Order: sequence, then C-alpha cells, then structure tokens
Amino acid sequence: MGTKEASLLLGFSRKRLLDLLGEGRVEGAYKNGRFWEIPVSENGMPVIIEGKRGPKGTWRKKKPTKPKMIHVNQSKIKGNIGKPPEKLEPVLSVKDGDRNDYGYELHIKGPCYIVYRPYKPAPCGARLWINTWEPVEFIDTKLNPPTAKQPNKQVCI
Repeated sequence: MGTKEASLLLGFSRKRLLDLLGEGRVEGAYKNGRFWEIPVSENGMPVIIEGKRGPKGTWRKKKPTKPKMIHVNQSKIKGNIGKPPEKLEPVLSVKDGDRNDYGYELHIKGPCYIVYRPYKPAPCGARLWINTWEPVEFIDTKLNPPTAKQPNKQVCI
C-alpha cells in the first residue's frame, strides 16, 4: 500500500509516516522509484518499529484484531441467473466475527483494502474479498423488484 492509505490506517499524518520511512522504522517498506511500497502484517496494519529514545508512542489507534470481511458470493450470482427479481438471493455478505449480514448493496464508511489470495483462500473458500475496520452500512437488504428491473445508472471510475 502507499503512504496515504498507510497513514490513514495508522491514524497520523503522511508527513510523520514519511519521517518514519526515512528512518527505516516501517518494517519491510521499500522505495519503488519515487514511491514507497508499505507491506501490511496479518492484522492489516503496517508494522512500525519502536524508537530507541523517548516515551512509548501513543499515536496508534486500537483496532479490532480482525477486520470485517466483505465477500461477493459468486455461486449465488450464478444461482440468480434467470430468476425473477422477487426470488433473487443476496450476493453480498459482511462477516464480522461470528456474525454474517447479507444484502444487495452496501457502503463502506472509510478506508478498506481488497485481498486476492488464489493459493490461500479464506475459511469460507473466497479468494477475493474486501477488508475494513470501518463501519459498513447496507443500503439494500431486501431487493426492491421495481428498481431491480431498471438499468444501472452508476458511473464506475
């Protein structure tokens, strides 16, 4: 990930992160041309190496140990082909701990990242998913058949 995303996750300014990168205090970070490449640990956060002097830093925000996992269920997408709008099953699931919520459209209120692991899938079998620690709000949990028949007017960038 880049410096902007890493500074948002860590909860401090991009300038402070650049200072830490220059001091070699971000584990595994390297420069690719003019840009920094910052790896994330298993908990989805960059690892900052503690300084040798001064008090212990208090800048890191406490995050839950596991992020929310947003998964698009490919088998449900295939199963929905040819079904009338009233019988469509939700294809989006948000896994938060032991809880699963399902819906058709959602909004992530903050930073997130996309994970693709073809050789190490998630326990549910997913090979591609989105992780976030931020709130996730379902916009549509019960598909509205009249809106399902209308063409999609969203613009993708």
